[in-house]
Amino acid sequence: MSRLRPYAGTVSVRTSGVRQQSIWASVVSDDAQKLRGWLLALGFTDDLLIPGERDGLIHHCQLDWPEGGRVLLSSTGERPTPCRPGASSLHVVTADPDAVMARAHALDATVVHELTDHRDYPSRDFTVADPDGNHWTFATFAG
Repeated sequence: MSRLRPYAGTVSVRTSGVRQQSIWASVVSDDAQKLRGWLLALGFTDDLLIPGERDGLIHHCQLDWPEGGRVLLSSTGERPTPCRPGASSLHVVTADPDAVMARAHALDATVVHELTDHRDYPSRDFTVADPDGNHWTFATFAG
């Protein structure tokens, strides 16, 4: 069953109305330990950590978002993947973007766009860049 939501007053955005939380994004980092710490400070939690072949590297890490969803993280060169550091853009649904933004400011995260209340679709969100340059949008919009 789909729902139509008004967009910019004249166009409608069609959504299924079903929240999906089972796609797990994969991120590769030149400094996966640093990125892992950054994500934990934003509010992600550890699920699994498999150390890399060499000291200080991460072969595979799973970080969960408390409101649903998971991010997979590994050090560059640890696993065969087409992913490249700094080339990802991720959307994380949260009921409290203000709290996440406060944690991002405490990390001195690079703000790509400030916390915004959108009028053309129902979302309050912001985007920050992680230490590798990936963009992370934290938003109330879940589709």
